[in-house]
Amino acid sequence: MNNFSSPKIILLEGIVNESGSLHFFEYSEALPFSIKRSFWITEVPQGGKRGVHAHKKETQVLVALKGSVKVSLEGTSGSKHEFILDQPNKALILPAMFWSEVTFDKDTVLLVLSDQEFLESDYIRDKNEFDEY
Repeated sequence: MNNFSSPKIILLEGIVNESGSLHFFEYSEALPFSIKRSFWITEVPQGGKRGVHAHKKETQVLVALKGSVKVSLEGTSGSKHEFILDQPNKALILPAMFWSEVTFDKDTVLLVLSDQEFLESDYIRDKNEFDEY
C-alpha cells in the first residue's frame, strides 16, 4: 500500500557526461513501494491517447524514455491536473483513483511502473462509473 494522495513529478537521479546520460530508479523515500509490474507503450500515433481509465488501488509511475506525453488527470473530487513528461529524468507518480488520459507525441516510448500486478477488476474503464465515486 502507498501513501500518495496527489499526483506529482519527481526527478530521477542520473549521471550526464560526454559519453551520454544514465538515469536510474531506486527504492527511496520518493517512491516507497516495490515495483510489481512494468510495461512500456510504443508506436502510438501522434496525438493518440492511452490510459482513458482509472485504477481503484494501483499506483503507477510514468516516464517518457523518448519523446513526450501530456498526462491529463481528474481526481474523484473533480480536481484537474496536467503534466508534460518530456525528459527521461522526469517521472510522474500517478496515485489510484485518478482518471487519466495520456496524449502521445510521435515516436514516444512511455515506461510505466506499478505497485500492483495486473488485475482487471482494479480498472474503472467507464468515465460515468468513475464520476459516481
